[in-house]
Amino acid sequence: MKTKNQYKKHFVFDLDDTLIDGRGFCGESMVRAIQKLEPDINDKLIINLHEKYRGAAIVDLYKTAIKELGLKSRLEDLLKLDANIQTTEYKKIKIFKGVIDILEFLKGQGKTLHVCTNRLGETLIPILKKNRIYGYFDNVISCVDEGHKKPDPTCLNDLIQRIGDTKDDFIYFGDSEIDCKFARNSGIDFIIFDQYLNEKNLFKKLINLFLEEKINNS
Repeated sequence: MKTKNQYKKHFVFDLDDTLIDGRGFCGESMVRAIQKLEPDINDKLIINLHEKYRGAAIVDLYKTAIKELGLKSRLEDLLKLDANIQTTEYKKIKIFKGVIDILEFLKGQGKTLHVCTNRLGETLIPILKKNRIYGYFDNVISCVDEGHKKPDPTCLNDLIQRIGDTKDDFIYFGDSEIDCKFARNSGIDFIIFDQYLNEKNLFKKLINLFLEEKINNS
C-alpha cells in the first residue's frame, strides 16, 4: 500500500535548515554584522532573535533586530555587512547527511524537485553548486529576488501554474512556521523538518523509510 506522499509528483524544498545546515553560520553572521557596528550588543540576544524568527527573509530579521534590540545602525549598513559575510564565506555551509541520497531516490521515482526559499539568489545558487546538488532541481527560486517573500505564496503558486498539475500533486518541505504558512497559503501539503532534533540526520532516516516502503510494497 502506498503512502499519501508517494503519490506526490512534485517535491518543493526550503533551503536553510532543511537541505543545508545554515542555522549556526547565519546566526554567527548576524552577530558579526551587528557587533561590527554596535559591539556592546550581547551575542546571545542576537542568536535568540535569529532563532525566534528563523525562516524570515534577511531584511525582516534585521528590521526586527533594530526594533527589538534597540539598534542605532542603519538597515542598509547591516544588510551590507551580512551580505559580505554570506557571499565570501558561503563555502562553510554544508548539506545535511542523506540529502543526495533522498534527491537521488526521488529522481529515480520520476519526481520533479524544486527549491523555493527566502535566501537571496546571490548565495542560493553558489551554495547548491558548491554542495553538488544544483543539478537535481528543475527550478530554483529565491522568493526575495522575485519580490514575494514567504509566507506570501506567489512564487509557489507561479511554480504550480507553470508546471500545470493540481495542487494535490505538490508537497513542500520546510523547517519553520513561516514555511508552514507558505504552503498553507498556497493550498498544498506540508511536512515540517527539524534536522536539529534528529541529530542533523533526518534525510538519512527518511531515505531508510522510503526504501523500507519500497521493499515492503515490492
